[in-house]
Amino acid sequence: MSDTEATTDEPPAALLEPSSPTQRMAFSVLNASTAPIWLAMILFPNAALTAWLVRRCTWVFAGLGVAYSGLLVKGMVESGTAIDFRDPDALRGALTSPDAFLAGWTHYLAFDLFVGRWIWEANRSAGRTARLPLLLTWWFGPVGLTLELARRTRRGR
Repeated sequence: MSDTEATTDEPPAALLEPSSPTQRMAFSVLNASTAPIWLAMILFPNAALTAWLVRRCTWVFAGLGVAYSGLLVKGMVESGTAIDFRDPDALRGALTSPDAFLAGWTHYLAFDLFVGRWIWEANRSAGRTARLPLLLTWWFGPVGLTLELARRTRRGR
């Protein structure tokens, strides 16, 4: 056995099915649907345009919800099985399909934006900005939420 060969009995990592051009486009569209709102909340938190965009988030959430539902059903139909959320290995395997991955990504986008909107609204009504928690929520979800909650605790809210 050479130095580069594996010395464990673990099976090789499963090869991922590549995303189709349509799935790659869907990924780009999904990301683009939330980016202007994030950028406005972070860069221009007090601008009238930001408030206008945030008020229209409901339509973005609705679109993401429809996309999530369709992608999840499509992923399950194509795989022929329901996703078993009780088994981490089954769930991990299910998310390797491009459509199931897109459904999961859509889930992240929707919930992170929901949390970001809450952070923006709460801070704006208190006369503060929350650029760092918003940026971290956009990029790392719970990290930004944790920072915002810590800031609130420190302020006694």
